Parts: sequence; C-alpha cells; structure tokens
Amino acid sequence: MNKQILYPDPRYRSKLVVVVILTMLVAVLWWTVPGAYVAGNELDGPALGVALSVVVNLILLVAPLVFVGPYYRSLRYEILDDEVIVIAGILTKSVKHVPYRTVTNLKVTRGPVDRLFGLGSLAIQTAGMSGTTGAEENLVGLSDVQDVYEEVAARLRRFRSAMAPDQAGENGSAVPPIPAPGGGDRLLSEILDELRAIRAHVARE
Repeated sequence: MNKQILYPDPRYRSKLVVVVILTMLVAVLWWTVPGAYVAGNELDGPALGVALSVVVNLILLVAPLVFVGPYYRSLRYEILDDEVIVIAGILTKSVKHVPYRTVTNLKVTRGPVDRLFGLGSLAIQTAGMSGTTGAEENLVGLSDVQDVYEEVAARLRRFRSAMAPDQAGENGSAVPPIPAPGGGDRLLSEILDELRAIRAHVARE
C-alpha cells in the first residue's frame, strides 16, 4: 500500500504560540485591573496587588505554552490509498481513521493567522458529520496545503473508480462528487439552480 506521511510545517508551532498568547491576553486582561485593585485593597498596597496579578497572569500564560512543542511534535498525517489517518495527542495519543468511502467534502481553509505564516488546513468531512458545521478531521499547519488537497482528491478518485457498482453508495446511490478546493459552495449553487429550473417547469405545467 502506497503511504505518504506528512507533518505540520515548523511555522505551525510559531502560529500556535501566537494563538495561545493572544487567547490568554484576551482571556485575562478583562479581570487584571479589577483583580489588582481588589488584591491591593486586601494586601494594604496597590503595588502588591499589581505584582500578584502579574504573577498569576504569567502562570496562566506560560502553562499552555509548555504544551505547544509536545503537541506540535505529536502531529502526523498518513495518506493511504483507502483512508487518511491523523495522529495527535500529548498525554493520550489519538489515532483517527477517515475512510474514503465515507468522505463527502474536502475543504482548504486559510485563516488570517494561517495566511500570516503561509499555512493552511485541509478539512475532511464525512457522512457522519453531514449537516453540521464541523469536519471529521483537519490536517492543520500545512505549507503545501493545495498539493495535499490534490493528493487526497486524486486518491479519493482512484478509490471511487475502483469500487464495484453495488458499492458506489448506500442503497445503490451514486457517490458524491469530489468538491473543488474551498468547499462545496459551487456544488450548492448548481443544486439551487437546478431546483429553480424544476420549480419554473412545474409552474408552467
């Protein structure tokens, strides 16, 4: 079996550091000033209150940063001929299998911070996640996300073309087409256009 093993780009670790710092700053700043004021009153000195607040904030900031490196090193993606495997976890190792027979959507995403670091993610949605906003699994921190999309899409096409007719889908239904990068917006638009045409035809009848 032809297996391709991928790891997140080293810049993904830097992105995680930035995200953790920004998140913690937003999370703690709203209570820092009132907390320092209250602590200062209790300790009979505003300087002690500010010092205590700074120490607490540093602890809250440093603690998550400690796990950034180990989490980054734990990530591994395996692209096989019949599935994608995502391995992650620090204390508990998670091994997630995403079989191609269940894949309904592939989506390339690049958030603002991703674009800042030249990264992207490949979201893989399956039949079990249909109707929800989440993806079954995400391959994050990829600098060559478009190439990874093309590789997964190509293997998905080969897998579907090799399936027997009675395995094409549940109850004999056709396997959904592979969406273009960026999501299924074009597919949804085409479905809506077709529905409008049917409705217009029925109205004329």
